[in-house]
Amino acid sequence: MSGRGAIRRGFSTAPDPVTAVREFHDAISQPDMGLVVFFCSYSFDLNVLEPELRRMFAGVQMIGCTTAGEITPIGYLDGSITGFSIAASHCVAATALMQNLSRFQMSDGHAATQKVVSAMGEKGYTLDPRDSFALLLIDGMSRNEEVVLASMHLLMDMTPLVGGSAADNLCLNGAFVYCDGAFHSDAALLAAIRIKAPFRILKCQHLIGSDERMVVTRADPHSRKVFELNGEPAAREYARLLNLPERALTPSTFSAYPLMVKIGPDFHVRSIQAAHFDDSLTFFCAIDEGVVLRLAKSEAVLPNLAAFFEGVNESFGRPELVIGFDCIYRSLALEKAQTKRLAGELLAANHVIGFSTYGEQFAGMHLNQTFTAIAIGKPYDDL
Repeated sequence: MSGRGAIRRGFSTAPDPVTAVREFHDAISQPDMGLVVFFCSYSFDLNVLEPELRRMFAGVQMIGCTTAGEITPIGYLDGSITGFSIAASHCVAATALMQNLSRFQMSDGHAATQKVVSAMGEKGYTLDPRDSFALLLIDGMSRNEEVVLASMHLLMDMTPLVGGSAADNLCLNGAFVYCDGAFHSDAALLAAIRIKAPFRILKCQHLIGSDERMVVTRADPHSRKVFELNGEPAAREYARLLNLPERALTPSTFSAYPLMVKIGPDFHVRSIQAAHFDDSLTFFCAIDEGVVLRLAKSEAVLPNLAAFFEGVNESFGRPELVIGFDCIYRSLALEKAQTKRLAGELLAANHVIGFSTYGEQFAGMHLNQTFTAIAIGKPYDDL
């Protein structure tokens, strides 16, 4: 167990799902848990993990998702379950599950927003940005993050929102979210959380745009697939600009050489998910014909992250908990630079619990290759 008082953080590395859940429960259990959030490896047998989670956390409001790696009280891990509990005296939460994302309608997001607002109202609370925030966990293979976020604009007028796209260890088959006692694919969950503690939403990015540009000349926005860049087969043109053979177009290369779009004064990453035999490229973010993409210039992830947390500690204070959503490509970049262990130690020192994602949500935007988070300070007196 780590953490004290109203917030308790924990994890288990046991490969057996039953043992893992029991160890995780022992680590974060407290007398009256108002909310439990967990992130677990896709490698677990979810058919065994699910009923054990229901049994060990019976009667507790619990949400979670599968990952492409976990951020635990001891840093980065793979094959683990990690998470935290917040005492009911300090936390009130309401959740809504959105299923069948492949057929998602804007009305589904409106309904989810209304459900959490009404549920909080039934508990006697209204959402207020001074004491409430929202979390969105969504199947990272759904290709619908932007539409889901757009459908929740009314909620984001009431409270800040952060989140992450659930992952499946780069299998790219489909990830799972956990809500109402079960794992769900092709789904998203929204949680509104009122907490008796100071908090702040955060974003860290180690990339900026370069002057090397390319234009999307043929694409299918629905599947996030680009067929042509600069009028040439997309994968071939991307490889040419990098001066690499097409066979080198792997997740490690996509992590090292991401593309960006400029929106107003800011640059936002558009990460490539995969290259295909027909020379097309699939992206983790929305893409369309006519979009101007730029090759990114990268700062080393570790010093960038260290400076980020130094700023957080100076302006906010040392957090009791940071719920972190960290792009899988940042993890791959750290591995390539052989600094992942040091970065994990930095995350652990700042009490980060989270996971490696297929995308990050921040204040209404779906992003790639960022670290988004909500930092929570020392809890106040009881609600």
